[in-house]
Amino acid sequence: MRSGNIRIFAAHLEGSVCYDEPDYRAGTAFLIGNEGNGLTEETASLADMNIRIPMKGQVESLNAAMAAGLLMYEADRQRRRG
Repeated sequence: MRSGNIRIFAAHLEGSVCYDEPDYRAGTAFLIGNEGNGLTEETASLADMNIRIPMKGQVESLNAAMAAGLLMYEADRQRRRG
């Protein structure tokens, strides 16, 4: 991916940047962990940036498919706006 200029983003509870802040208009890949354990630190360290999806209340994490859907929708939204 790096040789193809694809930026890698890891969805991570410790992400320092909210998911809607980075620019996803160029080549983008998302790393998503499972609901129970999330990404391993080893896998998360492969990312260019750790991002987070803010949650309200007592929610600990999202279903992996839901998280992936939110991130892919945001990438599509940005690309449609140019």
